[in-house]
Amino acid sequence: MPALPDLRDYCLAFDLDGTLVDTAPDIIGTLNDILKEHGADPFPTEAARALVGKGARSLIQRGFAAAGLSLTPEQEDAMVPHFLALYRERIDHESQPFDGVFEALDTLRTAGAHLAVCTNKPYDLSVLLLTRLGMIEHFKTVVGADSVANKKPDPEHLKACTDFVGLHLNQSMLIGDSGTDFLTARNAGVPSILVSFGYNDTPVADLKPDRLIHHFRELPDAVAACLR
Repeated sequence: MPALPDLRDYCLAFDLDGTLVDTAPDIIGTLNDILKEHGADPFPTEAARALVGKGARSLIQRGFAAAGLSLTPEQEDAMVPHFLALYRERIDHESQPFDGVFEALDTLRTAGAHLAVCTNKPYDLSVLLLTRLGMIEHFKTVVGADSVANKKPDPEHLKACTDFVGLHLNQSMLIGDSGTDFLTARNAGVPSILVSFGYNDTPVADLKPDRLIHHFRELPDAVAACLR
């Protein structure tokens, strides 16, 4: 990993699903459990990755539509907590940090960076996942979708991270995998670094983030470039 400038005045906020951790296998597995309850065939994980990344309700809507099943709004309302309860039971069965995550986080922390998680996943599930995977100690705060009044892409979500570590919003950058993360950074007026291996409907290169990386070994260089 390359040397970095002093990062003690910076908050680096990370998205969780599709950025730090490949959670798709357990998320799709939970969807498949519910589809089986309704007599539908399960999706292969790789074929269903495009369904992941917009929250439980969207996943249920898109998954049932792809399976040719219809749901009423009342059924959706009841299914979301059911999905979350099932997901909690298998949250770390197959999910894994992306290659190079720990080394990159260690390098950034050594340079003094304040690391945070800024995710549209519920707070309790985020903390549970990060704890189970041995990642929680790398972060000074975890700000979930239910931790703020307005979640990503509202910049309030990112600001909650910087407020916690005693910095200003303009002393941050967001590392994510999606259009939501890109828009959050843009709305906040701060740099965005996107990973190419996450969950997004369109190629993230088309969003033109400040930096695009294909492996976490590239992250320290990308952070340094955003500061120049």
